[in-house]
Amino acid sequence: MKRVLDILLSIKTAFSIMNLFILFAFLGSIIFPRNLAFFSGIDETPLFKWLATEGKIGITWWIYALILSLALLGINTVFCTADAFLRRLSRRNLLLKLSPQIMHIGVLFVMLGHLLTAATGLKEDILLEKGKPPVEVNGLHVRLDDLDVKTDEEGYDIDWRAVVEVDGKEGKRQLQLRPSRPVYYGSVGFFIQAATKDETEVSALVRLTVDPGALWALLGGILLSLGGMGFIYSRFSMVQNKR
Repeated sequence: MKRVLDILLSIKTAFSIMNLFILFAFLGSIIFPRNLAFFSGIDETPLFKWLATEGKIGITWWIYALILSLALLGINTVFCTADAFLRRLSRRNLLLKLSPQIMHIGVLFVMLGHLLTAATGLKEDILLEKGKPPVEVNGLHVRLDDLDVKTDEEGYDIDWRAVVEVDGKEGKRQLQLRPSRPVYYGSVGFFIQAATKDETEVSALVRLTVDPGALWALLGGILLSLGGMGFIYSRFSMVQNKR
């Protein structure tokens, strides 16, 4: 048991895992550009869902290796941080000793946020056509009620506004969607991707997203910043006191 703890608490373990991560990432950077068509949808779907549907372990093995490396690095960070809190913290130079641990916790929260989004997030495009029945997705019924499209003098679309009715657990709501201006129904974000309005078709391509890890990642980023500032301040104070 002591041998296992020594490995989990070792900084050498962390460096070894990071070296493996770099190696797998390097190999992935070789595999990825040679299979661009296969990987074209990886940014359009939550990672774990994409891996489950695409398969082809012969091409995606390096992604699993990266996930495993991050998991091992996270475990190592948890043990090292817990050990620092239980054994190493003291009132003397408390901020200097505490700041790195706050940064470690921040990293863990960022990793947790990405894990939640990759495992349970949603990113799905739906085509809504005016006059057609609602489209059901993620427990919501979504219907296009109205669409305005603005064009320039040459006839190119420059702006559009879609009025979408959403029916779900929070009741019926009308959302006004415009480019680069997401609107939320509960935890679901609605983004209008494209619009078509002519004599034969009135439709809008809408993306629905759920990012359950966003707040965790934000909290992790804040802790990283606070820990970094605390460390810099404590080091600066030590230098000033020695003068």
